[in-house]
Amino acid sequence: MSRGNLTIEDGGFPVYKAAQIGKVNAMRRAKSLPDLETPIVPTKGQALFTTAEEMHNEPASCYNCQMYNSGAKTCSIHGPRIPIRKLQKDGIEYWPHCAAFLYGEPKAETSYSAQRDPDYTALKWINAPKPGLERSGANCGGCDQGDDCDHYSTDGKIEKWNSPTGFCRALQVTVACGDECALWWDDDILEWRQAIKIIGSQNGAS
Repeated sequence: MSRGNLTIEDGGFPVYKAAQIGKVNAMRRAKSLPDLETPIVPTKGQALFTTAEEMHNEPASCYNCQMYNSGAKTCSIHGPRIPIRKLQKDGIEYWPHCAAFLYGEPKAETSYSAQRDPDYTALKWINAPKPGLERSGANCGGCDQGDDCDHYSTDGKIEKWNSPTGFCRALQVTVACGDECALWWDDDILEWRQAIKIIGSQNGAS
């Protein structure tokens, strides 16, 4: 395409016209890749990425989420019927967490703003490194008493929780050990239905 056919606006901005539609469509195809079947890699924004610094180097859980009703031990977006509290079972402690996590102080006064389906928010209970911790929950590498994500990998035979950074296979980028996002997953969690059955059998003890 000849540059001589372009109209140039203030600031040197080129204005495409009908003659340049072919180039515009070629650029759109290159960006959207409509003919490829490879999985799309989400951005950090799409994954609701949160840095370790934003979380004050604390693992992510309902206990440091702005949507947690600390008095009622429920969630303002999951409604009053689902108990949200950490639990112990067979010597293992589990901390609740979901993909809608928003770091901050939990609510002192109980309120509800939605009735989200826990399946859609990936509500789960996370296996803590040991019982009795002041904080536990999710982060990329399992540092700061958190549990590591299956997507996080390190170079060589180094323990994830001792690595300052690692590679996220889901986001295809380098992330810090203490970061967290909505794509966090592990193979030894308690699914939310299992967790609330245990909580019910323990008469709400946490």
